[in-house]
Amino acid sequence: MWFAVLASLVLSETHDERLETGRRLTQTLLDSRLDELWQQGGASFKRGFGGSVAGLKQFRARLANDFGEELRVTSDSIDERTGLVVYTRQSTFSRWALGVEMQWVWDPGKGALVSVSARPAFREAPSPHEDYVPKVELKLPFRGTWTVLWGGRTWEVNRHSSVADMRYATDLWMLKKGSSCTGDCTKNEQYFCWGKPVVAPADGTVVFVESSRPDNRPNAPDPNNLFGNHVVIDHGNSEYSLLAHLHRGSVVVKKGEKVTVGEIIAVAGNSGMSTEPHLHYQLMDGPDWSTAQGLPARFFRYNVDGKPVEVGELKRGQYLSP
Repeated sequence: MWFAVLASLVLSETHDERLETGRRLTQTLLDSRLDELWQQGGASFKRGFGGSVAGLKQFRARLANDFGEELRVTSDSIDERTGLVVYTRQSTFSRWALGVEMQWVWDPGKGALVSVSARPAFREAPSPHEDYVPKVELKLPFRGTWTVLWGGRTWEVNRHSSVADMRYATDLWMLKKGSSCTGDCTKNEQYFCWGKPVVAPADGTVVFVESSRPDNRPNAPDPNNLFGNHVVIDHGNSEYSLLAHLHRGSVVVKKGEKVTVGEIIAVAGNSGMSTEPHLHYQLMDGPDWSTAQGLPARFFRYNVDGKPVEVGELKRGQYLSP
């Protein structure tokens, strides 16, 4: 019955209706109603899963194991390709720190599914704040010299950019002679930024604190918690800083507390979905990362590669100091 309904609909669907079809297909997959999807599959769809619904069930299991469950949709779109309809959806998933791209292809003439795929996203999320200029004057959220691991506005230099709340986020670590650690790098204490002070980037009020998450062993991230120990600071004007992957038990501020720029709030750790000690920073338009959009973060009066900068955005590979 569902197959017949799909066949009758897709022949005359408008662009918006095809979007809704893609969304319904995705929800059917996420709800694990796989027999329904199998009935809608054409010959190539079924061949792609080994000719058995068991192959589709394995695909659903891998999706859950590799990426987790979908938390929010960043964008979706419809294209046409040699007579086929292509629905592409970019989302945030619970076990994957970056974006996930799912794609459905169907044949509107035959009313049959052609393929479905899921992979890490490789393009920037659309942003409503691309031209936004923050009102807060941010200072670097650390002391000493750190390096930008990921930072900038494009996916090539910033893997966070595929996710809505992390669209302009940055990861920071310490490097010495091109390495972030010493020895065999199997212990957190061997990483140069481990335990180093993390400071408030501007005045504000603490609106969220998590400090009880354990620190991971290097290269063993927690797949069930994205930011680990983290602090969110309200700077006013709907601008919020999130500082993450902090050392367990090191947060020294409380929810509702006022903080001033440069004040120590915690030390760097390796909690959450983190492979090694580092500091994650993002500016957002709301206090809850799961619904917020990222804001471009501008920092004031700092040094890049030993040269003074009055104001700028952090970019991959820069050596930074206050």
